[in-house]
Amino acid sequence: PPDGGVLLAEAAARDEAAARELLRGVAALVPGGRVRVVDRAGTVTAAAWQEFLEHEPREQAEQYYVRIPDVAALLDLLRPLLWQRLTAAGADPGGRDIVVSTFGAHYRIPVLPEGLGAVVTGGPMQGPRAVAGAGVAPDQLPALLFGPHGLKGLSRMRPDVYAARQELFHALFPPLTADVLSFYLPY
Repeated sequence: PPDGGVLLAEAAARDEAAARELLRGVAALVPGGRVRVVDRAGTVTAAAWQEFLEHEPREQAEQYYVRIPDVAALLDLLRPLLWQRLTAAGADPGGRDIVVSTFGAHYRIPVLPEGLGAVVTGGPMQGPRAVAGAGVAPDQLPALLFGPHGLKGLSRMRPDVYAARQELFHALFPPLTADVLSFYLPY
C-alpha cells in the first residue's frame, strides 16, 4: 500500500508455530513498518495470530462463488473423504445409498461394506426425502461441499437445502474452513 505498510492476506500454514514464523518473516520485511493482517476465523493462521491482532475476528463466515462443471466427477473424487467422514462419525447409512439431488439431476453413491461405490447420475429428482436423500439447490452445492456452514448451517439459511437423514448428511457434509486462493481479499 502507498502508506508503506504491508498487507498479509490469503495466508495458510500447517500449524500455529509455522503461522507465527510466517508473521515474523513478513514483519521482518518492513522493520519498524506496519503489517496489516486479513485473517479468517477458524483457520490456523487466525488462531496463531490472535495475540498480535488489534481487532476481534469477523463473525461473518467467508463464502466464495465456486462453479462445479461436473458434479458426478467431483463427488467421485470425494468418495474416500466421504467414507472417512461416515466411518469416523459412526453414522449408519442403514443399508441405503447416499442420494444427493440438485433437483435437475441427482447423484447416487452406493454404500458398500468396504467403502463408497462409483457415483451414478440420474435425472431430475424433486423429492429426495422420499428416498432418504438430501436436496441441495445447484447454486448451493459448492457451499455444501466446501463452505463454512455445512449441511446443518445451510439448511437453517436456505429452504432449498435439506436432508431426510440429518445425522448421516451432517457427518458427510460438515462445516469447513479453508483458505481459497482468489483475487478477492476478505476485508
